[in-house]
Amino acid sequence: MLSIILVPLLSLVIGCEGLVYVLHLAEGQLGINTQTEAIDTVLASGRLSDTEQDKLELIVAARQYAVDTIGLNGGTSYTTFFDTEGSPLAFNLSAARRDALKPMTWTFPIIGEVPYLTFFDENMLDHYEQQLTDAGNDTLTYELDAYSTLGFLEDPVRSPMLARNEISLVETIIHELLHNTIYRANATTFNESLATFVGRKGAVEFLRQHFGDESTWPAIAVAYYADTDAVNGFLIDLHGNLATYYAQPLDKDERIAGREAVFQAARDRFVNEIQPTLNYPITFGSYADLPTNNAWVLAYYRYNLDLTLFEDVYDAVDNDWTTALGVYRDAARATGDPFEYLRTWLANQ
Repeated sequence: MLSIILVPLLSLVIGCEGLVYVLHLAEGQLGINTQTEAIDTVLASGRLSDTEQDKLELIVAARQYAVDTIGLNGGTSYTTFFDTEGSPLAFNLSAARRDALKPMTWTFPIIGEVPYLTFFDENMLDHYEQQLTDAGNDTLTYELDAYSTLGFLEDPVRSPMLARNEISLVETIIHELLHNTIYRANATTFNESLATFVGRKGAVEFLRQHFGDESTWPAIAVAYYADTDAVNGFLIDLHGNLATYYAQPLDKDERIAGREAVFQAARDRFVNEIQPTLNYPITFGSYADLPTNNAWVLAYYRYNLDLTLFEDVYDAVDNDWTTALGVYRDAARATGDPFEYLRTWLANQ
């Protein structure tokens, strides 16, 4: 999964994370930004494997495509390289109530309210996660290899990114540069879902241009994203089924005790109905064992809501990125729900 953080280097945070957390973020980010190298230097050094060399060159090409063709704000992002030397880059932590699809949120200057925290220190991550668990929440943690600082700071290529496959790598670059370009405070689901759409659509278009239609990469990407759409639809349905379940007039303990049946029904449906239709069923096999965890469900939901809405806008402007980005930007700036703004815009075309 992809993530986005903005490090408020010298700002205090509203809420429980406090000054210690902010200083930890500042130290981690500064540790990265003081140890970067120009990508040209890294490519010329000979220290990368052939596969890593090819992927870093692919990042350079994908970034240029994102800037020149899509019209994203590249800034200094992905012009430098940071080598973690095999260590984890960072971790993401989110949490949600066990008896409701209600995420924990934290508020920062500039970026507003967000449903996750980022950690460079694993011990601090464990401490915060234990606090959230002890308070009766589901939690979700995962290792990050990419994130955006919204163009405020240099975003280097981080060495763990080179472990991604080519499709994921291109999508990641475009996704994160979209955050540099369009952002709405207090609207994580809109921000991440828009970046998901642009990242995927841009990746397919780039692969066609870069490798040519005769290459297998565009076809693989189209088939893979068709699978992703099917899985996302399944997960959106799970979100809806859980919302209906939690809305029942049950007390908290009853809701928690009974939710496993909803999750098990989803697992069974995935195995029997969804997985057999996929182009790459083994790739998505882990969804057959999806966890009984509201934070997990919400994490996927916020990256994949109403992707067809963004697609419809793109189609309505004849696949012109400049015009489409203008509409998305207007939605981000509008008063009220940005998704509703896009629906209204489409209705008026």
